[in-house]
Amino acid sequence: MTQFFKPKIKPGRPSRTSSEAGRKAAPKDPAAAPAAKLPAAAAAAASAEQPKAKKQKVSRQNWSKGGGLKRMTEAVAKWELEAAKPEKGRMSVHLFAKVNGIPYTTFQTHITSVDGKRIKLGSSVGKKPLLDSQSKDIIVDVLVRKDRVNRGVGVTGALDLLEEMHPDLTRKQLDQACRRTVRPAFSGRLTKPVVAQATTAKRTAITVFQQWRWHTHKAGPSLSMFPPCQACYI
Repeated sequence: MTQFFKPKIKPGRPSRTSSEAGRKAAPKDPAAAPAAKLPAAAAAAASAEQPKAKKQKVSRQNWSKGGGLKRMTEAVAKWELEAAKPEKGRMSVHLFAKVNGIPYTTFQTHITSVDGKRIKLGSSVGKKPLLDSQSKDIIVDVLVRKDRVNRGVGVTGALDLLEEMHPDLTRKQLDQACRRTVRPAFSGRLTKPVVAQATTAKRTAITVFQQWRWHTHKAGPSLSMFPPCQACYI
């Protein structure tokens, strides 16, 4: 009989009842909550108040030319004087490199006693380029001067000049060296290959004497009325 009058069990999963045992949790402070749990507007305001530190761009120092080469040359000369001192009063290589602001491994390769491992002053590490800095400066100066007198040359003309300077290299090697090293390094002085303007005469290459000849032989009263200037005969 007791089972007959027992309340019926509701279908589905039983509801979870929270226990009231233990200490009640303290109310959370919205100001101390992390930015992920705050609303979107509050999180944006909190992130705007805290400025992000800018990352400093790390630049590599080239010790084979420019100011780096000058510093390395002076440091090597000072070390030769330091190495001549007695061992007790001599500065260590680590401390000497730190005082001169040069990395220890870089400085050590320039002063090592092993000839095969020593790096000569002015020589870069790794594979040597086909065109040295002097050849690059010469070819760039020639191309710029040719362009100034309206006798500019293109890629083919530049390669012809390089072949005369370096007959031991192939044309393909010179072409790759010119495109990969010369043009990017001197982009401020050299122009990109452009199509020449179609014209019947070099109007910008007219000299002073040619200008006077043009004005004197040009038919028309307006030009014959002006006497020649003294600068035209210089």
